[in-house]
Amino acid sequence: MLKILSTLFDRCLFTLTFILGLQLPEFIQQYSQRLSGHLNEAISQLNEFQLIADRHFDGSLTTMINKYLINSEPSINETARIIQNTTHRVSDLKDQLFNLQETEYVERVYYFITSFDESMAQATFQQYQLAIPLSLPAVISGALFALTVIILCHLIVYLFRVLLGKKTVKLNKSSKKHLKSKTKPQLSPKESYKNKTSKATPTIGDINNI
Repeated sequence: MLKILSTLFDRCLFTLTFILGLQLPEFIQQYSQRLSGHLNEAISQLNEFQLIADRHFDGSLTTMINKYLINSEPSINETARIIQNTTHRVSDLKDQLFNLQETEYVERVYYFITSFDESMAQATFQQYQLAIPLSLPAVISGALFALTVIILCHLIVYLFRVLLGKKTVKLNKSSKKHLKSKTKPQLSPKESYKNKTSKATPTIGDINNI
């Protein structure tokens, strides 16, 4: 009965963890779509500054930024810093999308795990839609995740049994010692008195020795 329950538990756990593992490539995909949306927004903002650079600085954003930075007007300086930040953001988002869409699946997963943006990942999770992708990378991810969880669970159970077995052995040894101490023959008062008097009374051999 226990073996049947254990097998049933393993199958249920494998199914659940397999479905969870399938979500990794789907989550990366939805995360990439959110990145793409932020990139389009940043490019749209940067294009507005590019139009100004085309009209007044021969199309050079760098020249425009440098001119704005040395301007004595604080608001112009702040505008230059906004353009710089937007330019860096566009470059950074492009790099992220490249690593998440144009590389091998293993590299994508590694890059996502080590370099994801926490706020963007949290926003993706809040609006995440469950899916069951049947692509080869998704199936491999689900199977590996499920097998890893199953192996860890069995390892934990095995270690627990080993520790429990050691404690049981110690308890058995201590209980046996306790029982032996209890089963020692107890002398009656007369017998104990005789033993004491026999030890106290000197024998002939003892007198001769004296």
